Amino acid sequence: MVAGGVGEPTALLRKVIDTAPSGVEIFVGLSHSQVLSEPGEAPLLSFGALGPLNRPPNRGRVGILPYPYDDLPRALINRGGDRVVLLMQVAPADRHGRHSLGFAVDYCYELVDRARLVLVEVNDALPSTDTPTLSAADLEVAERSCRPLPMVAGAVVTPIHERIAALIADRIPERATLQLGLGSVPSALGRALAGLRDLKVRSTLAGDWLHDLRRAGCLADDEDSVVISEAAGSEALYAMVAGESVRLRPVSEVVGPMARGEIERLVAVNSALEVDLTGQINAEQIGSVYRGAIAGHPEFMRAAGRSPGGLAVVALGATAGGGSISRIVDALEPQAVTTPRSSVDLVVTEYGLADLRGRTLSERRELMISIAAPQFRAALRQKGRQ
Repeated sequence: MVAGGVGEPTALLRKVIDTAPSGVEIFVGLSHSQVLSEPGEAPLLSFGALGPLNRPPNRGRVGILPYPYDDLPRALINRGGDRVVLLMQVAPADRHGRHSLGFAVDYCYELVDRARLVLVEVNDALPSTDTPTLSAADLEVAERSCRPLPMVAGAVVTPIHERIAALIADRIPERATLQLGLGSVPSALGRALAGLRDLKVRSTLAGDWLHDLRRAGCLADDEDSVVISEAAGSEALYAMVAGESVRLRPVSEVVGPMARGEIERLVAVNSALEVDLTGQINAEQIGSVYRGAIAGHPEFMRAAGRSPGGLAVVALGATAGGGSISRIVDALEPQAVTTPRSSVDLVVTEYGLADLRGRTLSERRELMISIAAPQFRAALRQKGRQ
């Protein structure tokens, strides 16, 4: 099981892929390196088809474990039992012999006490940050490196994304707690919220939008104002996370308080591949092709919807394929429902905002049609009557 994102032990992963014996499965997460773009013999598993896992040579050959983030440790122990070996990246040990995890505390950390072996790549370029630490006595150093962190470029922001972000920003209150991810809408939203103050962040993944919020003076000064599991972005973001009071914690510690209803004014903004006319969300697959991931989608949406003063928001462009395909659809395939309609408050496209709270099924259909691209509305209305 390999730590993902900016926590990927890239040099160690390359070595394992090249030398893995027959019968070994390799579980990988979101990768920002080129290692997984190279053909390999070992079977790959993941929680989603993201990045290089959705491109040749991996498209269609990755075994998908359809679990949300916080259930991955349990799923992997159920699959691997006492045969789970962890591959992680750590910073050099401090004077107490303990290693920081740098900028990513993902699902691997939650399995350290249950794994057969923990192999680490010690990256001398990785700073110590406010993460849980691992004792050198519990690890086996399999690789030493001095690799710069991957620069994760922000997604391209177009006027469509800016329009969506503006509609969402109008609904976010002062002193809200934000859960965002990576992508064009979070990038645009980080700039659109510049006028708000005393915001907090609880997110498994944070991009450069976090630095934008800090630079604009939007974040609260509390020592726990920012709690995330991973930061992935520019040098400016990494410098901020390493130098300021940003806590990096396991997914269970980020998601748990949300699920228990301990966070007021929680606003979760997540994307989707498709949304149907009743508000059901597909964030995973188109037809039989797996294109996304469950990630934290159901948990975040349900928690935000139940949070006092909170909002569960789905944001997406109204079309795909250069305007030829509507992403607002009359119905989802049964296997494609990632998040139920009961967990969705607002659906936002560049054509408007559908507030589904307290709405009947027929009212939802009309609201959803109103935010679809105009060229598809008549067909959607006709299908909605059938």
